[in-house]
Amino acid sequence: QMMIFVNAFTNSETVPVSALRTFLVLLNPFAPHLSSELWQRLNAKGAWPDGDITGQQWPDYDESFLVEDEVEIVLQINGKVRDHIKVSIDASDEEVKTAALNTAKIKDALGGRSATKVVVVPKKLVNIVAPN
Repeated sequence: QMMIFVNAFTNSETVPVSALRTFLVLLNPFAPHLSSELWQRLNAKGAWPDGDITGQQWPDYDESFLVEDEVEIVLQINGKVRDHIKVSIDASDEEVKTAALNTAKIKDALGGRSATKVVVVPKKLVNIVAPN
């Protein structure tokens, strides 16, 4: 999760001080010397007046952010991956099948051919069998 944070803020113009502060607290058990040095440098610039990093409270979390409401489905034609789509985790097999057959990449890959069979593996993949 920390890599997701780093990737999100790498290309950002600005990083909120509160986000950087939380990141340093989370990084401290893994890289204590580096995080402590960064904490002290930012503290010297007046970013926050809270003292040493080891005395900071562990950040709280919000369980609602952990609930997954979408799943990524792999789309294949004759066993070859052609695309990926995201659908609701509650989508029926028929809805997933319809969404898969209506994507631009699948339509282009089929090239006007019709599917002879569509296999849906719930929450994982859709394999479209089409004649060559």
